[in-house]
Amino acid sequence: PGEVLVLDPVQINLEGGHYLRIGIALQMTNNVAHAPDGSKALDATIDLFSGLDMADLGKAKERHHLKEELLEHLEHEYHGDVMGVYFTEFVTQ
Repeated sequence: PGEVLVLDPVQINLEGGHYLRIGIALQMTNNVAHAPDGSKALDATIDLFSGLDMADLGKAKERHHLKEELLEHLEHEYHGDVMGVYFTEFVTQ
């Protein structure tokens, strides 16, 4: 594995007036020469999590599924340079 790119947390609107504060980090492959722009990763995260039900996000199985879906999207967006994604912050209210 290469470097881990830690992105600043963002707040995302959920269903019913709730919100999610989520931070992510990208595990890059060792082929990456410089840190990529994280805006595509944040955009994908916002798209995936916006409008979801807060109760569903409280379930570990659902979070795991969403992380896998996000990783799949990021692998495509970053042309194989991302090999993992980590949640560094995950707070709902």
